[in-house]
Amino acid sequence: MKFLLIIITLICSSVFANQINQKDLKTIEDFLSAMTTLESEMSMDITSGTNILEKYTGKIWLDRKNKLLRINYGKSFMIAKDGYLTICQENEKPQEISTEDTPAGLLLRPLIDFNSAGIEVKSLSEIEGLWVLNIVYESPVGMVPVTMYFKPKPVMLLMGWTIQNPNGSITNVHLHLDSTHMSIKIPYSIFSN
Repeated sequence: MKFLLIIITLICSSVFANQINQKDLKTIEDFLSAMTTLESEMSMDITSGTNILEKYTGKIWLDRKNKLLRINYGKSFMIAKDGYLTICQENEKPQEISTEDTPAGLLLRPLIDFNSAGIEVKSLSEIEGLWVLNIVYESPVGMVPVTMYFKPKPVMLLMGWTIQNPNGSITNVHLHLDSTHMSIKIPYSIFSN
């Protein structure tokens, strides 16, 4: 009987530990849905295992109302505009992908709902004062793991994200807290090639 109680306790502990705090998840959804614009200095690296394959500094601009995103990294950039994400890497032909087929499409949705089709929430935890949201996003290449980082206090801020690439490498984007500005006017010309 004592052994049975231990097993039941362990199972219940495991179930409750894996439950998503729906209130905190809703807070993140509301924050992202209400965010109009964002501008920030950033650093980005691409890793494979413990090896850093590429490392960049750059800047990000986001205009959610107009479904616009630009990320400059090193001498390369990507722009989401008119429903497409154009990736312009140094010395390579530009690639164009439907924005909805990329994790960038998540940030550009008018209403952020992590319970919508094509998204599965894996976990939401707090680590050293940051909220860490792990989701899986459905794309044409399969389910893509995405982790988003938020600083909940004193004011909610998006701190960055990681995306697992189809080749197994991981792209890590870190927004710089001291240069992150929200709800500011961003000139449309920023989103030109």
